[in-house]
Amino acid sequence: YQAGCWDRNSEQCRILQVAAKMPIPEEVLSKVGSLPDLTEMDKDSLATLVRQLYDRSCQVFGEHFDAQHLVKKHELEITELEMEVNDMQGKFIIPQLKKVAHHYAGEE
Repeated sequence: YQAGCWDRNSEQCRILQVAAKMPIPEEVLSKVGSLPDLTEMDKDSLATLVRQLYDRSCQVFGEHFDAQHLVKKHELEITELEMEVNDMQGKFIIPQLKKVAHHYAGEE
């Protein structure tokens, strides 16, 4: 019996069984850490653990959102610059020349 697996033939049950056998990547373990043995915990310590995991997940989702926002901002800037470059291709604008009074040091 798996948690959240009411019908042994359901797709959800198969997914949970496969996920339980998969190793947890090192990157995830370094951020999240390993879970303690839940069978030996009382109700109060479980509630504390759930609160800690919730706070950690909120922090990770916040970091994820910030990173996504930054990526979208950079992509928008890149798109704008690409549009400017495409508009300028084939067009060379000759800069306006300023008239300069000719003063030579040797002549007066």
